[in-house]
Amino acid sequence: MSAVEDRALAPPELGDLFASEIRGESKLAAVAKQVLLTAGSAFLLLGIWEVLSRIDPAFWPQVILSKPTDIIPAFFKAITSGFVWENLWVTFQETIFGFAIGAAGGFLFGVLIAISRTFSRATYPIVILFQTTPRVALAPVFIAWFGFGMSSKVALAAAICFFPVLINTITGLAVVDENALLLMRSLKASKFQTFVHLRLLSAMPSIFAGLKSALTFALIGAVIAELLGSNEGMGQLIDAASFLLQMDDVFAYLMVLGLLGLALFLVVNLVEKKLVFWHSNWDEG
Repeated sequence: MSAVEDRALAPPELGDLFASEIRGESKLAAVAKQVLLTAGSAFLLLGIWEVLSRIDPAFWPQVILSKPTDIIPAFFKAITSGFVWENLWVTFQETIFGFAIGAAGGFLFGVLIAISRTFSRATYPIVILFQTTPRVALAPVFIAWFGFGMSSKVALAAAICFFPVLINTITGLAVVDENALLLMRSLKASKFQTFVHLRLLSAMPSIFAGLKSALTFALIGAVIAELLGSNEGMGQLIDAASFLLQMDDVFAYLMVLGLLGLALFLVVNLVEKKLVFWHSNWDEG
């Protein structure tokens, strides 16, 4: 079976939309096909939602699950409101700062665990213990500790996105091609050279997978912290709208956050394709 046929059988990835070729199709044709498929699925789901909301059965109350025909105008009203953009900017900052702190900490900690057996034995059980603890439960602690400002939201976002990067870094650094390792030894490469030129480079796809997950988790953590206690941010807008049972506004704000999360994901995916180009070329070829 040819390479083109192999790729045709594989499920498409979101990042493949921006590759130069996608399963033998042109970039424009592939993007158009993906947009049509996604739009068709979205319209089908929205149509079912609209019908159920108009019927208003007990399991689908219209007062809670607003009709899409009410949510869509509320969404366009939200994205044209300066007040919403101000709060979205706050949430964006909390997400980025939390992601930067948590991802950097997870990467450095993962490297230390991967290269030092003593450090791994001393700290890895503690890491697993905290990994099994719901970090969302730390939100009240962070709010009491740092207050209702941005710091508590950044802290929760960092705590949530720390572990995906940590685990993926450890996993990526642990999986090394034995033949490549023997080659580095035959070239008398030092441990540092082997780490930088072999282990770290081979771990980059796994690390970026963790980064993409961590960025979306950071957004979730920031919004959750805002829901629990804040006077600004998208979480605060959602909390206020839900208190007033303005559910069309609630879903509109959720759509705005969804688009923000998608945009952040695509940015990290683009950075991955630029930095880990050898992995992208291998996947496409």
